[in-house]
Amino acid sequence: MRSFYSLLLILIFILSSLTSDVWAYLAQKISPLVLDIAGQNGAAVVVKHGDTLQIRWALIPGIQFPLYGYASAKTSKTEVGLLPVKSTRTQDYTYTIDTDVSVRDFAYTWTVSRDVPKGKYRLGIGFFYHETSNSEIHIV
Repeated sequence: MRSFYSLLLILIFILSSLTSDVWAYLAQKISPLVLDIAGQNGAAVVVKHGDTLQIRWALIPGIQFPLYGYASAKTSKTEVGLLPVKSTRTQDYTYTIDTDVSVRDFAYTWTVSRDVPKGKYRLGIGFFYHETSNSEIHIV
């Protein structure tokens, strides 16, 4: 009976260790991505309907797939959208640009369509957690 309790204690220890490691991975405080709008160094980007933007991103060194909360674990597909200038990591997009973007492409070309509302935004990538651009986007 004593060996049973010892074995049970060891199993509980292993399970709690694995659970805490997984939880730490899912709740990481830093984003695995750095998002950049081509040709901009943090300056506001002013665009009109019909203009095209080159969006690029890079993975932070040491980050491994899958990117839980940012992209699908099976396909690495994610979403790109517009967020309010002062938004949180989990806030819904004000306007969803595309829902079929591969994180592994590291680039996306967006042509501002007529249905995009005018205003000030930040560009975001991810479907639950969002990494946002440093540059504001002003659609006029």
